[in-house]
Amino acid sequence: MRKILTALMIIMPLAVFAQDVKVLTLKEAIDIAMEKNKSVEQAKEYMTYLEGVYIEERSAALPAATLNGGVTRTKDASTGSAVNSDTFNQYNAGISVKQALFTWGQVGAAIRAAKIGLRTGDEQLRLYKQAAVRDVTVAFTDILLTRQLLFIAQENVKQRERHLAEAEKKYKLGTATDYDVLSARVALKNAQPDVITYSNNLNVNKDNLKYILGINYDIDVQGELKPAEIAAFDYEDVLKSALSNRPEVLDKRLMVDFNKELVQVSRAGDKPRLDLEGSYNRIKLDGEDEKSLTTWDAGIKMSFPFFDGFETKGKVIQAQSDLRKIKLQQLQAEDSVSLDVRQAVSRVKEAAEVIDAAGGTVDEAAKLLDMAEKGYRFGVKTKLDVDDAEYNLRSAQVRLAQAWRDYRVQYANLLWSAGVIGEKDSI
Repeated sequence: MRKILTALMIIMPLAVFAQDVKVLTLKEAIDIAMEKNKSVEQAKEYMTYLEGVYIEERSAALPAATLNGGVTRTKDASTGSAVNSDTFNQYNAGISVKQALFTWGQVGAAIRAAKIGLRTGDEQLRLYKQAAVRDVTVAFTDILLTRQLLFIAQENVKQRERHLAEAEKKYKLGTATDYDVLSARVALKNAQPDVITYSNNLNVNKDNLKYILGINYDIDVQGELKPAEIAAFDYEDVLKSALSNRPEVLDKRLMVDFNKELVQVSRAGDKPRLDLEGSYNRIKLDGEDEKSLTTWDAGIKMSFPFFDGFETKGKVIQAQSDLRKIKLQQLQAEDSVSLDVRQAVSRVKEAAEVIDAAGGTVDEAAKLLDMAEKGYRFGVKTKLDVDDAEYNLRSAQVRLAQAWRDYRVQYANLLWSAGVIGEKDSI
């Protein structure tokens, strides 16, 4: 038994340490997401891929050098007069170099396209980072809301407990019936499930935030659900910001430029090109008569595939069609952003108006409940009056808490619509 107690004394501190919870502010949660969110990490990998594509395309403008060498055992009677033997070993080593001089703009266009591709990668990374900030903000705010709803439910249970105690006290004094006591007891039991539900929802919301952050340790959050201030926004200002900053819009504009370069690449397919080519080789023949030979050549070579069966024409048609499609996609993206901004501005305005309407209701409902409880104690109010007042107060508190949450979430969505979430705190 002593050994078991000793083991428990050792294990219990470790268990307590293992249950340590990291408390996060919204900024700290966003910082973690920028490092560990899986979508952001994938976007960073895509940037690495695009860097590789750029290096590959740039290589076409740089010299290409190749080392070659080998050894060959040959038996050929026709070579006897040249090397006094029809059997010999041939050793060779050399280097060849090729440099593009003129490609009808094909190489330059490909390099420019690759540079544009790098910039599209930047916008993709911005898109995923902004999405992570938005998702973290929503998940964080949902935790704050659930905690507030849990607090309201717990306060409701405490109030029901006070009512039960008051009913039992009156019953002993003979001023209340067993019906009053039973009614108060049922009301208490009906209030308790909300505490269980919100407690479970709080854990679920924390798990959701952990998933978005890409972490696996226990967390909690600290912050105020109530917005620090309520701001108003102008549709035109937000739209201007969106068209200048939304990653999707900027990506489409870059893709238009990208496809213009691809048209140029396709057009050069059947045009002349000039290349500087040269090689140097050292050859050694081993046989009855050993010989060493040196060869080299250098020159400018032109190739002109003036007829390729209309392959180039077909590629140009495809590239031009892709360019027209991406221009239409750009216009569609801008229209979509315009609608998104209009809805975001409207929802923020609605949430602000609900907060204004619900804020005064909570104060009035609290006063009404206080009056009902005092009246019930003095026998001038009924239990029904108290129940109605409690229900009205609880409903007003829940509505206000949800309005706070909605404003914070819709404000985050507005910053997302404007293309500045995580980069600016306001428009």
